[in-house]
Amino acid sequence: MVLGASSAVSPLASLMLPDSAEAAPVVPLRLFNPHTKERYEVELFVGSDWNKSALLVCDWMMRDWRKKEVVNCDRKLYAALYVIQRKFNVTEPISITSGYRSKATNQMLRERSLARTKGKPTAETPAENSLHMLARAVDFSVPGVSVKDVSLYVKELGIGGLGVYSSFTHLDTGSVRQWGRKL
Repeated sequence: MVLGASSAVSPLASLMLPDSAEAAPVVPLRLFNPHTKERYEVELFVGSDWNKSALLVCDWMMRDWRKKEVVNCDRKLYAALYVIQRKFNVTEPISITSGYRSKATNQMLRERSLARTKGKPTAETPAENSLHMLARAVDFSVPGVSVKDVSLYVKELGIGGLGVYSSFTHLDTGSVRQWGRKL
C-alpha cells in the first residue's frame, strides 16, 4: 500500500496517518499466538510502503498452525490491527486466536462446535464459507481492553464483518455486517 498525496485516502489509511509523519513515533505491531506461544514485533511500513519482511512474519502468525499452512492474508487485516493497537495504546501484543484456516481445519472446528450444540448452529459455529478460509478474517483480543470496547471501535472503522464473542472479536474484510453478542 503506497500512501501518496492523493486527496482520496481511504478511511483506514487516514486513521493510520498522523498529522505529521515526523511527529509520529514508530510503533511496531505486536502480535502473540496463544496456540503456538509465538510473539513478534514488526514495523509494518518502510516509509509509505509495506515492509515485506514484516508481512512474512504477519502471514506466519496468521497461519493455520494445525495444518502448517501459510498464505498471504489480506493486508487490510494487518493495517486494522495496527490502528486498533494504536487506538488503545497497548504495549502488550494483540492475541491472534484464529487467522487463516484451511478448509479441513474450518470443517473440523465447525463439526466440533455442532457436536457441542447437538447439531444446531450458533453465532459461535464457524461458517461453512468462512472468510478465514480466504485469509480475510482474524479473531483477536487486545490485552487490557474489553471485547465490547474493541468491537465498538471495529464497528466504527467499518472495514467489514464484525463478530462479537465472549472472549474475542472477529474482524473480516467482507461486507459490513455484525453478529454475536449485543454491543
